[in-house]
Amino acid sequence: MMPAEQEPVLNMQAALELCDDDEELFLEIVEAYFEDATEHSRQLLYALEAGDAHEVEERAHALKGASANICAGPVQEAALQLERAGRNKDLSQAPQLYKVFKTEFQRLMEYLKSLLSGGG
Repeated sequence: MMPAEQEPVLNMQAALELCDDDEELFLEIVEAYFEDATEHSRQLLYALEAGDAHEVEERAHALKGASANICAGPVQEAALQLERAGRNKDLSQAPQLYKVFKTEFQRLMEYLKSLLSGGG
């Protein structure tokens, strides 16, 4: 059996299909994501540090939706787990969940950075 490949940060084919194969539109969406998601992830961390389950749920939900828009599966999944923790008002697992989110998010942002600078 082959070792599991690391899941790609986003499904470019699916993302482009959502944009009717309009690469310029996709890059505009990516740019907006870059700004919004950076802010949401910052607020998510503040909420986690403050132990504010409701705010964790809100921020994670926003990140999940935005990530879905660009077909960024791993970040979307990580955000979903945090959203769930917030909704259940149980932040006991939040530090581990956030670590996964942060790793995937940074991987995604690096990738998006290269796309936006034309290195894709």
